[in-house]
Amino acid sequence: MMLITEVRIKLVEENNERLQAFCSVTFDNAFAVRDLKIIEGTKGSFVAMPSRKLTDRCTGCGCKNHLRSRYCNQCGHKLDENRAMRDADGRAKLHADVATRSTRTAARWSRPPC
Repeated sequence: MMLITEVRIKLVEENNERLQAFCSVTFDNAFAVRDLKIIEGTKGSFVAMPSRKLTDRCTGCGCKNHLRSRYCNQCGHKLDENRAMRDADGRAKLHADVATRSTRTAARWSRPPC
């Protein structure tokens, strides 16, 4: 069984939206999860795992752009607004988990079973 050995919370000072704080949690003084977000939801606060904005490349110059971008940050080329993948409900997928499958597997097997 893993034990939580440290928790650090940094409150968001100017909260114009639902983000309340960022949090880092350390397990067994060895495995740290950083950039967790504490968000105010409709039924109370919840913790969101770290994520990153998804990007794609401009067809004109090859520069990386966030999927919400309408124009290329480098050359100004108009980007296709429907280029983001969609989930089953038709919503655009704009963020991805930071942890990959190999990271999760390594964390799960970093300690010998009891």
